[in-house]
Amino acid sequence: MIPSAPPRAEVRVEIVRPEGLAEIEGEWAALWTRCPAASPFGAPAWALSWARHFAPGRCGAVALRADGRLVGLVPVFCWNGALLLAGTGPSDRGEALLEPGFEAEAGRLLAALPLAAPEPFERIDLQQLGAESPLWLAPLPAGWREERGAGEPCLVAPLVGEGGLGAVSGRQRAHWRKSLRMLEREGGTAGLVAPAEVGAAVGDLLRLNGLRWGAAGVLADPLMERLLREAGPALAAAGLLRLWEVRVGAGRIAALMVLAGRGAHHGYNGGFDPGWARISPAAILVGLAMEGAAAEGAGRFDFLRGGEGYKRVWGAAPVAMGRRVIRPG
Repeated sequence: MIPSAPPRAEVRVEIVRPEGLAEIEGEWAALWTRCPAASPFGAPAWALSWARHFAPGRCGAVALRADGRLVGLVPVFCWNGALLLAGTGPSDRGEALLEPGFEAEAGRLLAALPLAAPEPFERIDLQQLGAESPLWLAPLPAGWREERGAGEPCLVAPLVGEGGLGAVSGRQRAHWRKSLRMLEREGGTAGLVAPAEVGAAVGDLLRLNGLRWGAAGVLADPLMERLLREAGPALAAAGLLRLWEVRVGAGRIAALMVLAGRGAHHGYNGGFDPGWARISPAAILVGLAMEGAAAEGAGRFDFLRGGEGYKRVWGAAPVAMGRRVIRPG
């Protein structure tokens, strides 16, 4: 007797209102771990912290459930007449979670986005979508109109060869090793911040970023400061933070925040004391972060948005991102 095929799961759409978003945090985190292409910007440790500071009480979501289990989630909010993905702005990648095996449901996620809007809007503006994003691949519902364009590229370096630094220019590898030797002669150390010190280290990162960039730095925004102070410990608790530091004596002279996904680590932001520029503490941390990512099995180090020249000497090349501006029928 040939066994019958298992019944297909019943998939339904559920709208999550702002007051209910935090209630599904556990299911959300579990879904994120089942989505191999998802970046840490789609994890609740980041997204809920963002929502509390950038869209308090104004961030809903479309959820997909298969026989009751959460298999898809797209948090959204409204701003200036547009329905946007939660995290738009501080997040370098626009995230939508859809469990493998449910790719055919991407169109339902897209079609349901207006239902999750916490206020009226004129257009759906989906920014920084990767080529594999369910919202980039989702078919447009009948009667809707869209414009597709380019987002801001992310610069990504492959982690290959010895220590993952095979794509780095020879000159940069030599400079990095020289900087490590200079740090050693100064009696300094470099490595990962201990979990118990993450809160204090995030504060130092903000201070050091201010020393380097002043009011022109992106972290000078009070909202960004509050976001990182909350998201840092939350990401650490979820296992998604690698906070690297350089110390000389009792003080931190440089810090680099890296968000750790499974396939890639993402260098988010950092800072250093300009008084120590001669030993290149920022370069020290980038090299260590890339080595650390390779040791954990990541295949890429994502320098995220921005075309700064230093990223290319570390082997990074632009990866295109997409934008869909959609007007529902």
